Amino acid sequence: MEFEAFLEASIVFARAAVHRFQAKYEKHPAWKQWWNSLSGNPAVEFFRTERDGLLKEAPPKIGQKVFMPFIGPGGTHEPAYEPAKAAEFYYFDDPGTPATVTVANHLDALATLLTDGERQFT
Repeated sequence: MEFEAFLEASIVFARAAVHRFQAKYEKHPAWKQWWNSLSGNPAVEFFRTERDGLLKEAPPKIGQKVFMPFIGPGGTHEPAYEPAKAAEFYYFDDPGTPATVTVANHLDALATLLTDGERQFT
């Protein structure tokens, strides 16, 4: 549960950063054009969709992997991979990409967008 709470918090706070950015710069003459250019941006859409779902509906729609301590053909018991961190159990789009990687990638993209926007507005 702790991992999920931190994941949810990062999503909510990322979206809050966009709202604060909007409050700070929406009166700038170039705001509307810049804001409209974000439509369809994967990072912006990810945080909007996930945050709206979190606050209005339910926990995030993330996949969860299941690991077995022993596996083997024909009933043999062979040691299998056992995750060391909770992050290894969760994913958004692809089971091969942990949820933390997806969120971090979107956070990096969002930070770049907001930094570029801030340069334009100041």
